[in-house]
Amino acid sequence: MSWRLKTALGAGLGAASMIAMTAAPAAANSSADSIEVGRTLDVAVTGHLTARCQIEGGADIDFGELNGGERAVALFDLDCNVPFDIGVVSTRGGLAHVTKPQGEGPYAGVLPYDVLLTVPTRAPQPSILRAAFTSQGGGRASSGDGIAVGGGKIEFRTHRPSGAGLLAGEYTETLTVTVSPRV
Repeated sequence: MSWRLKTALGAGLGAASMIAMTAAPAAANSSADSIEVGRTLDVAVTGHLTARCQIEGGADIDFGELNGGERAVALFDLDCNVPFDIGVVSTRGGLAHVTKPQGEGPYAGVLPYDVLLTVPTRAPQPSILRAAFTSQGGGRASSGDGIAVGGGKIEFRTHRPSGAGLLAGEYTETLTVTVSPRV
């Protein structure tokens, strides 16, 4: 049995071609049974994948009584199909007194904290992106050639209050984490 390829131009198809494969029995000892070996066919294949970097998570963290040295952990989802930069920025420079962030008398109105950011990556071997920041400085880190492998973790640790301690009252802060694809 041999396969013959037929090409035909169909009416109304313009320059498009239709390829039909038909099977027909071949005569014994026919030249139609010969196969040329060593022939190659190169086919160019192209495609496109849009760069994507998405981060999800975030929730309220209650440190309770602020004496300094408090710790908290926050998890987040990170989906990046390209290398990325990740940054953290503190809105108030630390946990700040709601109405008197400058403090009063000998009492401070801001409690600084440290942030340790950890993100698993792959490039092509598994690795860990670790970056340390302070609430007073913030900053950015790069994944190098790595792409995210699912999520990350932020660890907070408050400093010890200096001087007479903190002014009594409610303290608040917002830490913003941004991620940007690097293409």
